[in-house]
Amino acid sequence: MRIIDELTPIFNAKSVAVIGGSSNVNKWGGRMVQRLLIAKYQGKVYPINTGEENVQGMYTYRSVLDVPDTVDLAVIAIPARFVSQIMRECVQKMVKGVVIVSADFAETGSTGKALQQEITSIARQGGMRIIGPNCQGIWNSSNHLNLALSNVPLDGSVSIISGSGNFSHIFADFCVERGYGVNKVISMGNQADLDAADYIEFLADDNETKAIFLYLEGLHDGRKFFQVAKEAIRKKPIIIFKSAKNPSVARVAASHTGAIAGEDRVFDGMCRQTGLIRSDDMLTSLSMAAVLTMQPPAKGNRIAIMGMGGQCVTTSDICISMGLQVPPILANDRKFILEGIDFPPQAPPLTNPVDFAGSSLGGWGEVKVLNRLAQLDYIDGIITNIPFLPRNNTNSSSELESTTARFVEHLAEIPRKFGKPLVFQILPGSIRDREMQKIFSDAGIIGFPSPEESVRAMYALVKYGEIKR
Repeated sequence: MRIIDELTPIFNAKSVAVIGGSSNVNKWGGRMVQRLLIAKYQGKVYPINTGEENVQGMYTYRSVLDVPDTVDLAVIAIPARFVSQIMRECVQKMVKGVVIVSADFAETGSTGKALQQEITSIARQGGMRIIGPNCQGIWNSSNHLNLALSNVPLDGSVSIISGSGNFSHIFADFCVERGYGVNKVISMGNQADLDAADYIEFLADDNETKAIFLYLEGLHDGRKFFQVAKEAIRKKPIIIFKSAKNPSVARVAASHTGAIAGEDRVFDGMCRQTGLIRSDDMLTSLSMAAVLTMQPPAKGNRIAIMGMGGQCVTTSDICISMGLQVPPILANDRKFILEGIDFPPQAPPLTNPVDFAGSSLGGWGEVKVLNRLAQLDYIDGIITNIPFLPRNNTNSSSELESTTARFVEHLAEIPRKFGKPLVFQILPGSIRDREMQKIFSDAGIIGFPSPEESVRAMYALVKYGEIKR
């Protein structure tokens, strides 16, 4: 059976049994029930607990076998020594998959490793798949199945696979703060059954996912991962951040999730061969994934830059350091770009970057320049400051809203019309209004708070364009 056919019923589960479900939200079982309720999960929730008759307002069953209805997914949050028996009951109940939050398995040594092998054997003989153990669960935006997150994210098209349970919700919280939508989150834990390659294969065929971010500490089966990643990258971009680069950190990774860290130069070579886009900045990796869902991949690495003063110098420097070109504007094209534009007299002669020298062309003037830069056949992408919004000469909020919407639409039209990515820098003080940021985001205009992050975003678009070619 294909992995998409095995995992789709788990992520789209119509019913979840929480084994160890509790009213005490300081316990993992209580936390799992609470997350389902907070996210307004669209299926049925069945708490299982031998000591509590009522859990967070819901009737409680003593065993998963007592639940009168079908159970699609079970969450296990009880001490490790009891998990094997619960697994057998789940197989008897014909549960399709289990998320094992419980720890004390292979990450703790030989005894835990033997216990992990036992539960894996039970699941495989019973035709049931395991997420975990020692994980923090999963999130799916389509049905708000939430076993992983403290804060409910916006629905979106970036999916996150994390080798760290703690980081899985930190990644999601980062997306919440930035206004990026999240589609699925998977905390892999020890990968006793399903591993990173399985999740990539699943998400590669998932129509709701447009880009994948993977946080990895190590691999259990490097050859399998290589083969799956090579095929998956043909379907959608994958951004990867791998920790445990240094050999001395390998023991830490092993004690965390039982991961095999491996030699970093070998892993780096595998990324280049498969087309995985490797990032060396963890949280920026999520921005790189987000921009890949909103902007077209670049057809080359020649970048135009527009902004003011030091912003232009810094952005150019970072571009060149990352292997992107910043070609000068040709003499014939300068007249074309400046026609009808009141260019600041104190600004340097027009070249690339287009530098306003601390001034502004006004919102519509800057949009005109961006349109003209996008028409140059030796420019593959543009990094720019967010143009100043047109001034509103009336006190009418509806007129301001209408003007802003037209202005944003003209900006959003540039990548659609010319097939070239447009990446924005929203530096501190540029846009203070959260509502205004949402208007930009809803139009596919994604902005970054530093030159470094904006260049990394453009690098991802250039790299994926290169991979597709």
